[in-house]
Amino acid sequence: MPIVDCRFEQRRFIALAPNDMVGAMSLNWDFSTVADRLGEGITAVEAELRLEQAVYGLDARDELAIQAVLGERLREHYEVAREVHYPSSTGRKLTHRQRCDLVLSPKGRPLKLDRTSPTLFDPPNLCPPGEALWLEVKIAYQFREGGARHGGYGAQWRTAVVDDLRKMEAEEQIREAGLLLIVFNESREILDKDLDLFETVLAQQEVLAGFRQVRSVPILDRIGHQLCTAALWPTLQR
Repeated sequence: MPIVDCRFEQRRFIALAPNDMVGAMSLNWDFSTVADRLGEGITAVEAELRLEQAVYGLDARDELAIQAVLGERLREHYEVAREVHYPSSTGRKLTHRQRCDLVLSPKGRPLKLDRTSPTLFDPPNLCPPGEALWLEVKIAYQFREGGARHGGYGAQWRTAVVDDLRKMEAEEQIREAGLLLIVFNESREILDKDLDLFETVLAQQEVLAGFRQVRSVPILDRIGHQLCTAALWPTLQR
């Protein structure tokens, strides 16, 4: 039996009529493959931590640190840009512009950034915003350091998530986007229940999302977490 086993799940969230789907997504991105890459990355990080006999695991890192780790692992397969300003905020002061956590583009085609002027040294085939995959990343921890239950575990699934998804839906230049939720918890049973509850919240808020892709990786129990999961939903651009 392997030390680390990445488990696969695909679930449908909201059923939409075929006409609702037309033009909503460009279908340039296979979310199942992206989820596979995320699962592979988490698996590799966990294996390295075990080999090092690390005292602290991935679940001891904060949201920005985990985003950095994910970006590093995804760079093996894609071009990755972090903290990218949304296209609709062009012209505003940088401090007033909303940003997206991770933006993926095909390997060899870095994202075309609007904050820099074109130069003679730019690659000839920069990726425009409409061909990239824009991902908002959220982290949820069931336990705190020391093994105490995280009092805000449930709120982590809801706080700002719906606003982030609506923010992406409103971006006219973005054709493909998604929500990536990284969850640390104690069991698959709790995960399944929480994912279903979260999708109920999205449905109640009338957020359009597609099939969810779930990749779960067993992790060494250091503070109570035994599972690290990447749950990925494509959002349907209005």
